[in-house]
Amino acid sequence: MSRPAPTAAQAAGRAVQRAAATLGAVLGLSAAAWACPYCALSQSADTLIYVGALVLVPYLVVSGVVLWMRRLLASEKE
Repeated sequence: MSRPAPTAAQAAGRAVQRAAATLGAVLGLSAAAWACPYCALSQSADTLIYVGALVLVPYLVVSGVVLWMRRLLASEKE
């Protein structure tokens, strides 16, 4: 059984919830994220590269999994 399509009010509510969660995450985590590069610059450039890689790798992994899942779902629909 398929669910009925969400109404405009429900879609707007979800958009507001997502925006609030994103804003909260950015504001709540921004101080900690900016502290790492500051500390890394005081040590050496290699440390900054390692910290940058540690921050970037999860985004790359998640992006790859999302793309893979989209392709898999698209191939199943055909």
